[in-house]
Amino acid sequence: MRREESIQIDNKGISLIEIIIVLAIMAIIGGAFFLTTSIATDKHVTSCAEKISASLEQTRNLAMGKQSGYILISQAPGDYVYCQMYVDGQAYGDRVAIGHSGLTVKITPDSGSPYILSSVTNIRIDFSRSNGSVTNSPAIKEIVVTNGHKSMLVKIDKFTGRVSVERI
Repeated sequence: MRREESIQIDNKGISLIEIIIVLAIMAIIGGAFFLTTSIATDKHVTSCAEKISASLEQTRNLAMGKQSGYILISQAPGDYVYCQMYVDGQAYGDRVAIGHSGLTVKITPDSGSPYILSSVTNIRIDFSRSNGSVTNSPAIKEIVVTNGHKSMLVKIDKFTGRVSVERI
């Protein structure tokens, strides 16, 4: 019986070192999960900005060979970002999802204040047939795609219609 009593007396519970080790392991696993999630959502921002740029360039190139061309970019609240190209007043291809839900798209016109893209505030960008310039009034000069952590800027030159993407 003495042996059993000594075992029970020595059992004092969890030590401070054991708790610290468990917390350190949990912090490492949590940090790795957060980093992985953050990297994945940052890729969505870059991908959306690059797809907007490519869609604008494609619409501009199509407009230069036709009578007219424009692109509509839209987003329902909390939903994907979509684009639809139009050439000579007809839809060119299908409406395409170019950005994941959770992204915020801010539009800055040449004159006036910036606004957030939503189901109420779609964006239409028209391109000239003769030189590919932006013919909207006011012209859209930049589009910012963000997820709160990372932001990408899509610049549109209104005189040439050329598009560039950069991280901000």
